Amino acid sequence: MNINERVERELTKHDLDLVRYQNGQIKDAFSTISNLQIEIVAEIKRAEPGSKRELQLLLDTVDAAIDRTYAAMAIESIDALAEFAVVESQAVSTISARVFRAPIAPKILPKSVALEIVETTLAPNDSLGTSIRERWGRQRDGTKGNIRDGLNYAIQNDQTLDDMLRILRGNRALQFRDGVMAKSKRGAEMIVRTATDAVTNAARLASYQRNSQTISGIQANAVLDSRTTVLCRTRNGYAWHLESGKPFRGTPISFPGPPPWHFNCRTTLSPIFKSLEALQSVLDPELNEEIVKRGEKFPIDGKPAPMPSFQKTFDAMGEQERRRILGPGRLKLYDEGKITLKDLLDQQGRALTLKELTQRYGT
Repeated sequence: MNINERVERELTKHDLDLVRYQNGQIKDAFSTISNLQIEIVAEIKRAEPGSKRELQLLLDTVDAAIDRTYAAMAIESIDALAEFAVVESQAVSTISARVFRAPIAPKILPKSVALEIVETTLAPNDSLGTSIRERWGRQRDGTKGNIRDGLNYAIQNDQTLDDMLRILRGNRALQFRDGVMAKSKRGAEMIVRTATDAVTNAARLASYQRNSQTISGIQANAVLDSRTTVLCRTRNGYAWHLESGKPFRGTPISFPGPPPWHFNCRTTLSPIFKSLEALQSVLDPELNEEIVKRGEKFPIDGKPAPMPSFQKTFDAMGEQERRRILGPGRLKLYDEGKITLKDLLDQQGRALTLKELTQRYGT
């Protein structure tokens, strides 16, 4: 195990804390949306609309409540994530120092830079990505539109007050999962998870860049379980040079930008520290002795952390799990040796369809 693998493992342990942080943020968002639901239910009961005019008056009141609630949620989210970015930068510095037993990445993001990261980061970082603030705006508009459509339907079909409330709250038989507000909660959960992951990686990348005297590269660290996408499984372990974005040997693509690469992406970036010789030339001489001692246990060779390839992980899975991940058609092509796992992605990292694979490697 080299020193970079040791840092990566410690960062992975830290990622468990990030999940707990996300869960707390999600709980707060759910609570806010539940309070909004109570407010809207009270307005519906008060108005009991029976005509389009009465419905419009109700919707104006409901829209105002939704605008007020989501504006507050967006502001709170931006402020919390800006603080979180600073904490994440500190975590990277602390974890690295513990592994090296020396302050190897001491430069922390200032609050101004952290706020800029939160304001400009796209969630997710792909063609569908938008700013976190805009993401909350879309969620607000979606909630307003769903309520408007549902209540319009109820009026047009002479439904009762209870029917209107069920549109909002959902049906008990379905554990209220079909209600408009339940859908809003699911959307809020996706925003929180994706935004947190986006800020995590943006803050880490900015921290690595501020410590470029000692850090030479970055490496993708995917969570390999049954929910991991083919894209992240394939990119697990990919490594790039920090300044140029060019790939290390064995990585087939240039740096595509920091994760998240899709919604609910859990891949993170770990640092690749320079070799012992390179570190000694830039560190305070008083630290060199400690760094040399540490290198006796964990080689400081400047190489990416060795990670288990997806192919080894995939081949060790059972048939049912492999079929679930790839689907029967792709799995058949893979088992017949007509495609490799890397062939599942094109040069842009977009998953190929079964039709495209069949045309490319057809029987």
